[in-house]
Amino acid sequence: MNTITVPKNLIKTKSDDLIVIPRKEYESMKAQMLPAYFLKGVKAKKLDKRVEEALRDHKQGKTEKLESFLKKEYPNLHK
Repeated sequence: MNTITVPKNLIKTKSDDLIVIPRKEYESMKAQMLPAYFLKGVKAKKLDKRVEEALRDHKQGKTEKLESFLKKEYPNLHK
């Protein structure tokens, strides 16, 4: 049996959870994660504007459900 020592500062975190997993499993999970991108300046403002517009359109009912879009654009698509 292996013994590990957990530093006290890790135990006194805001959440009560501490999980120990093998590195191989951690690397596998990490490889499946989506990358995080951070935008700054003009690109960030443009994206914010597009998101605001899309949310506004959705609230106003101007958007189409994915199912109806797929039926219209891809009638031969099998589920």
